Amino acid sequence: MAAVSATGAAAGGRFVGIDVVDLADPRCAGKHADERFLRRVLAETERETLAAAADPVVALWRLWAAKEAAFKVASKLRGAPPPFVHAAFQVTALESGDGFGSVAWEDLSVRIHWHEEPGRVAALGWDGIAAEEPVEWGWGAAGDLDPNPGAPLDILLARLTDRERRPVHSRGSALVRLAARATLAQALAVDELRIEVVCNEGPRGRIPPHVLLDGAPAPADVSLSHHGRWLAWGVRLTAPRPRGGAPPPTT
Repeated sequence: MAAVSATGAAAGGRFVGIDVVDLADPRCAGKHADERFLRRVLAETERETLAAAADPVVALWRLWAAKEAAFKVASKLRGAPPPFVHAAFQVTALESGDGFGSVAWEDLSVRIHWHEEPGRVAALGWDGIAAEEPVEWGWGAAGDLDPNPGAPLDILLARLTDRERRPVHSRGSALVRLAARATLAQALAVDELRIEVVCNEGPRGRIPPHVLLDGAPAPADVSLSHHGRWLAWGVRLTAPRPRGGAPPPTT
């Protein structure tokens, strides 16, 4: 079906969502044993999966990240963020050997690919089949991606346009936009200075970002996440690449 994004532009339903969890963040501590929390965010079958998991800490945050990534995709498919009832976004194939699974919510199904490294978990989600519209992503530590971590935030903000700065509320928020912008420039084969990652007006953190190329909607979708010391970003072209792998037209 033809979906409508937060920009109001038809995107053919080719969307991406990403979420990263810093397992060392104090807010994650002990949550795998917090029954009240688990009942609020997990469906019964998910709680059973968690109880049987060899590593319940990682299993919990894999579930959480998948739900968050799927919510971001669902928000774009619906045209606006729906009420986020975590337990209603149900995850399947959590322990699949290839790292793939899915999240079901209402009539939607979001494909999930998990990524893990010591101390962090990420889930990348997308709708439909992403064979001709590649899903690209990246992640890293904020400190490693920061060109000058001791400099004032204003130095980073100077690299963003006025529109890009509006939703930025932290150093990580600025850094993840810059990282996503570089990935978008490579995917679209254009100069990075032509690209903006912006958000419409609305509650901070609830309005999905979208991509502009020369000030107009670009043929790409983007998703951003930052938690603790980790940043993650996902990019998906919203028009199939022609045979030969060249990017879709951008002018």
